[in-house]
Amino acid sequence: EAMEQQTISITKAGIQATLNARTSILAAANPVFGRYDRGKTLKANVAVSAAIMSRFDLFFVILDECNPTIDEAIARHIISVHREGGVARACTEVPFSREQLQKYIAFGRTINPTLSDAARKVLVECYRLLRQNDILGKNKTAYRITV
Repeated sequence: EAMEQQTISITKAGIQATLNARTSILAAANPVFGRYDRGKTLKANVAVSAAIMSRFDLFFVILDECNPTIDEAIARHIISVHREGGVARACTEVPFSREQLQKYIAFGRTINPTLSDAARKVLVECYRLLRQNDILGKNKTAYRITV
């Protein structure tokens, strides 16, 4: 109702009221089989009914285009972020005590792992080849996208 008539109907204690609904709705969808096919319509790519699509005013398709130069820069950035500590992830249920965690962190600080230049080159090259396979694939109208 909020999307179609831009109102919300409420009935409480025998009183019926219709309120104006001012809202914006943002939705995201991944393409069928994980690849966006430029030869098909948006509706066919995301498998959403026409009735649902008609409720939205704007559609933005974000494609993950393969570019060897950019892909290599991304791979180098990912490796450097993880080498320099990365981003901590929070967990609501912890399987260990605070003291155990403190001991583990203290031990971890004594270790200094290294990634050799050869290992970095191998990781970057593997990522580059993975992306290059998307460019050289049989179906050149399909592109990987992630929402």
